[in-house]
Amino acid sequence: MAPIRRGLFGLTVASTAACLVLVGCSPAPKPIVGVERTAGGSAKVLIVPCPGYVPDLVDVAAAEGMPRWSISNVAGKGASEIEFFKVPEGWRISTDAVFDLKTTGASYIVGVMGGVGARAVNARLAFDLDRLEALEEGEVLVRGGKTVKREDFLKPDADRCEP
Repeated sequence: MAPIRRGLFGLTVASTAACLVLVGCSPAPKPIVGVERTAGGSAKVLIVPCPGYVPDLVDVAAAEGMPRWSISNVAGKGASEIEFFKVPEGWRISTDAVFDLKTTGASYIVGVMGGVGARAVNARLAFDLDRLEALEEGEVLVRGGKTVKREDFLKPDADRCEP
């Protein structure tokens, strides 16, 4: 092999290895969004309190994609809980299709898009009506259909906010 080709080959192998190390060692995203039932029987999105994290969009949709309800953060302030289909102060409706969780299909997806400074930190949680209705007071539904105690879910932990 010619010296130039060996040099290019070596550079390619080294740069590929460096990319694999950087990508392969990145931690998996940690869940920052959960769902809980309210005392009135509706649902609420919970967002882990991450230092500097500001959610920009919260989206609730049937698993098929429609109907969909979403709100945008126009105030630029953080939020840790948002009741489904209620617009908090400083937010506005982006897509207004309020629907009854009990009659519109059985599977849903909650999406939260936001960031810390210029770094995006987004989350998505798929859940079904049976799991939501099975929640007891003080329980939060998280990824993988698991439940955790509310106080454990909302414990501040900067590491959970890393993408």
